[in-house]
Amino acid sequence: MVSKAQKFRLGLFVVIFSSLMIIFIIMIAGQKLLEKRDYYSVVYKDISVSGLQVGGAVKYHGINIGRIDDISIDREEVQNVVVEISVKKGTPLKEDVKASLIPVGITGLLQIEISGGSNEADLLSPGANIQPGTSTFESISGQAELLADKLNQVLKNIGEITSSENQARINGILSNVDIILADNRESFENIMTSLDSTTYYLAQISKSSSAAIAQLNQILESQQLANILDNTEKITQDIASADLHKLINDLNETINEVDETFAHLDQTHLRTRQDLVQSVQMLNETLNYLNEFSRLISEDPSLLLRSKRK
Repeated sequence: MVSKAQKFRLGLFVVIFSSLMIIFIIMIAGQKLLEKRDYYSVVYKDISVSGLQVGGAVKYHGINIGRIDDISIDREEVQNVVVEISVKKGTPLKEDVKASLIPVGITGLLQIEISGGSNEADLLSPGANIQPGTSTFESISGQAELLADKLNQVLKNIGEITSSENQARINGILSNVDIILADNRESFENIMTSLDSTTYYLAQISKSSSAAIAQLNQILESQQLANILDNTEKITQDIASADLHKLINDLNETINEVDETFAHLDQTHLRTRQDLVQSVQMLNETLNYLNEFSRLISEDPSLLLRSKRK
């Protein structure tokens, strides 16, 4: 059986606990109720705010700065939705900021994200209207409309290209090309044959010129020429110390070597001259072909596109 003392202690505990809970609730609620806030409004015109709820978050650059206090329809402009928000007192909002509707994850709920703002702009006065930003749905819709317009334009262009009139024109062009190729086939073959001959003769001329240059280099690098130079240097060094008889003998030997060298040079020059004459003849034949080709083109330039008129 519960005594009166126990009942008294239980009642006292309940009173004290209830008092503490009431004080705690008053302190927490009082901070929120007594917190100083700045109030603004955002007017969304012809924009669905489905998913936006009272008490939802208001963020600025990802930081939670306030909440949504009320959502209503403008009595004067029924297509406008007025959203009342409150932010912490002293939050620096510039006049060029915008309030966009941003989805919260995949829940379907929306929150207000304030973005923009520059240092040069003036601060927005409490109670003023914040410019509405573009919602995510509007951005997607705008891009979809732009894509649809471009797709329609592409389909229209394809339809114009594949029309019966354009198909007839394309077929006519292809037929004309076939006729031109058939009529000028012989001329094109003659031109290609002339070009092949010209290329062959130019290659022969280049080969002959390379051989002549190689022979000249061989002469310049020959051992006989080196020996002549060595002997000349030796004579120059020994001319002061050598006697006249020895000097004459050395000079005779040198003259003999020079004669042999010049004889070899004459033979080489003769062979080189023959190669050059042959190269010049080939070049003359090539120029004759080119002159004949130029004459035909100058007389009738249409040979490059169609057959010669009869």
